[in-house]
Amino acid sequence: MKLSFIPGRLFLNQEGKEFIIKLNGEEVFRTKFEKKALTRFSHLRKELEVEFPTPELTTEQKRAALQNLVMDKKAVEVRNSTKVPKKDRIAKTRTFG
Repeated sequence: MKLSFIPGRLFLNQEGKEFIIKLNGEEVFRTKFEKKALTRFSHLRKELEVEFPTPELTTEQKRAALQNLVMDKKAVEVRNSTKVPKKDRIAKTRTFG
């Protein structure tokens, strides 16, 4: 498992059976329990989100992001539509045919 909050340089990594939380390259928390690690990571992330707020997107940026999403979706649909569907057949055996 790997989680990160890049603006605050907060990382959660799983090494073997242990979960390690690092903040600015220093180990902050280590545990063997995934739930405890996720809880601590979420708490630290909420604190860091106050210091590093996400900027609001302008109308042009939102429009460009939506257009890119639509174009990506269309490209995937075109690519998938060229596939030939598999035919359901029963394999022949030596005994029955």
